[in-house]
Amino acid sequence: MEYCCPIRNSHYIKYIKLVESVQRCATKLVLGMKNFHYEEKLNRLSLRRLDRRRVRIDLLEAFKIINGHYENIL
Repeated sequence: MEYCCPIRNSHYIKYIKLVESVQRCATKLVLGMKNFHYEEKLNRLSLRRLDRRRVRIDLLEAFKIINGHYENIL
Protein backbone atom coordinates (compact mmCIF):
# COMPACT_ATOMS: atom_id res chain seq x y z
CA MET A 1 0.00 0.00 0.00
CA GLU A 2 2.90 2.33 0.63
CA TYR A 3 4.15 2.17 -2.96
CA CYS A 4 0.93 3.22 -4.66
CA CYS A 5 0.27 6.40 -2.65
CA PRO A 6 1.39 8.92 -5.30
CA ILE A 7 -0.56 7.08 -7.99
CA ARG A 8 -3.67 6.00 -6.09
CA ASN A 9 -4.29 9.08 -3.98
CA SER A 10 -8.06 9.13 -3.89
CA HIS A 11 -9.97 12.00 -2.34
CA TYR A 12 -13.24 10.10 -2.22
CA ILE A 13 -14.21 9.15 1.33
CA LYS A 14 -15.54 5.73 0.34
CA TYR A 15 -12.23 4.76 -1.29
CA ILE A 16 -10.20 6.10 1.61
CA LYS A 17 -12.26 4.03 4.04
CA LEU A 18 -11.92 0.98 1.80
CA VAL A 19 -8.11 1.16 1.71
CA GLU A 20 -7.97 1.90 5.44
CA SER A 21 -10.13 -1.18 6.09
CA VAL A 22 -7.56 -3.31 4.26
CA GLN A 23 -4.86 -2.01 6.60
CA ARG A 24 -7.12 -2.64 9.61
CA CYS A 25 -7.63 -6.25 8.52
CA ALA A 26 -3.91 -6.71 7.93
CA THR A 27 -3.03 -5.50 11.43
CA LYS A 28 -5.50 -8.00 12.90
CA LEU A 29 -3.54 -10.83 11.29
CA VAL A 30 -0.27 -9.97 13.07
CA LEU A 31 0.39 -12.31 15.97
CA GLY A 32 0.43 -10.70 19.41
CA MET A 33 -1.59 -7.63 18.36
CA LYS A 34 -5.06 -8.94 19.14
CA ASN A 35 -5.59 -7.02 22.40
CA PHE A 36 -4.45 -3.61 21.15
CA HIS A 37 -6.50 -0.81 19.64
CA TYR A 38 -5.91 0.05 15.99
CA GLU A 39 -3.80 3.15 16.71
CA GLU A 40 -1.57 1.18 19.10
CA LYS A 41 -1.14 -1.59 16.52
CA LEU A 42 0.00 0.99 13.96
CA ASN A 43 2.50 2.48 16.42
CA ARG A 44 3.94 -0.91 17.32
CA LEU A 45 4.20 -1.90 13.64
CA SER A 46 5.70 1.48 12.62
CA LEU A 47 2.81 2.18 10.26
CA ARG A 48 0.85 5.36 9.61
CA ARG A 49 -2.83 5.93 9.02
CA LEU A 50 -3.76 6.50 5.40
CA ASP A 51 -4.51 10.21 5.80
CA ARG A 52 -1.14 10.90 7.46
CA ARG A 53 0.69 8.78 4.89
CA ARG A 54 -0.97 10.72 2.05
CA VAL A 55 0.15 14.07 3.48
CA ARG A 56 3.73 12.80 3.87
CA ILE A 57 3.87 11.44 0.32
CA ASP A 58 2.38 14.66 -1.09
CA LEU A 59 5.03 16.72 0.70
CA LEU A 60 7.81 14.45 -0.59
CA GLU A 61 6.52 14.68 -4.15
CA ALA A 62 6.29 18.48 -3.91
CA PHE A 63 9.89 18.57 -2.62
CA LYS A 64 11.05 16.45 -5.56
CA ILE A 65 9.27 18.69 -8.08
CA ILE A 66 10.62 21.90 -6.55
CA ASN A 67 14.18 20.55 -6.47
CA GLY A 68 14.13 19.31 -10.06
CA HIS A 69 14.18 15.55 -9.53
CA TYR A 70 11.67 15.11 -12.36
CA GLU A 71 13.37 17.21 -15.07
CA ASN A 72 13.94 14.35 -17.50
CA ILE A 73 10.49 12.78 -17.24
CA LEU A 74 8.61 15.15 -19.53
